[in-house]
Amino acid sequence: MNTVDVTAVIAEMTDPYVEHQEFPDLVYPTSVTATLAAYRGTFPTAKRLVPEEDDETAALSVHSREYVDFVRDGSRRPEGATKFPLNVVALPELRVSEPRTFEGRHTQYFFDEVTRATPAVCEGALRSAAACRQGAGWLADTVAARTADPALILVPSRPPGHHALPTVGGGLCLFANAAIAARELSRSGRVAVLDIDQDHGNGTQAVFYDDPSVLTVSIHAEGWPHVAGFAEETGGSGAPHTNLNLPLPTGSGFDVYAPALETALEAIGRFEPRYLVLALGYDAHREQGFGLLRLEVEHFGVLGRRIAGLRLPTLVTTEGCYGYYESTAEAATRFFEGWAERWR
Repeated sequence: MNTVDVTAVIAEMTDPYVEHQEFPDLVYPTSVTATLAAYRGTFPTAKRLVPEEDDETAALSVHSREYVDFVRDGSRRPEGATKFPLNVVALPELRVSEPRTFEGRHTQYFFDEVTRATPAVCEGALRSAAACRQGAGWLADTVAARTADPALILVPSRPPGHHALPTVGGGLCLFANAAIAARELSRSGRVAVLDIDQDHGNGTQAVFYDDPSVLTVSIHAEGWPHVAGFAEETGGSGAPHTNLNLPLPTGSGFDVYAPALETALEAIGRFEPRYLVLALGYDAHREQGFGLLRLEVEHFGVLGRRIAGLRLPTLVTTEGCYGYYESTAEAATRFFEGWAERWR
């Protein structure tokens, strides 16, 4: 791996718990461990910042009090205490009484049956949310001090976040990490969120759909989560044209992906944000994400170079890629080397 020195302020916001937290039964190289290795290999002099506990302040900046309490309570339960049921989504039409057990709350607060509020996952969500908010604060302070232009911070967040909505989680996501970072950054300027995970960032979209200070852009394979991610979703009445979805047909390769990327970058340029939040996933690679998109590892180097070309102060969160693939580590390495090449 080639190391590169760049004229920018580089940092990661992590600690041993956030660094090693993964979902049960998933092994290296998942997105967190692969991203950290690639980032540290490319930017060996990056600062290492340690997030502090924040009493759920970060999560509450985006999510409801009731939902945050549910995740907090999940983090305090003994490991193995919860017997997770097949999920029944507690729609208002279905519910007669309020849930009386943690399992019941579980069905109320997740929109699918694969997301599970184990103690380790809930603790990871709380710590990752805090890291995202504090990392955003570091980035804003760096820009305000004019110590570097551009600046880059990695927040290796686990569990991922872009499917988490203000009042419910799902898609293995508990808290909307990229949205938490964007919310904090929006206090001092306009923010663009670019999501290059294979699936649509429906949670991020929901948080900012009526917020004109944040542009949300998602490049994804058409389909999941089936009820969001369509091109006609362009922003609410209070923020028209601040949401851009670029759904790609199943099986698309880079010949189709590349023009979508250029459309995304052009939209971000027109928005003139002060900051960029990048939701980084590798499941657009051809052997991942059920093969819905067909990118090769070298294409992630192109992505790194093109996105870095925006030359915006950037915070990176980690999204999809769920283990067992050597291509994860290779794609992450290509991505950050491409980024550093553009910033040299």
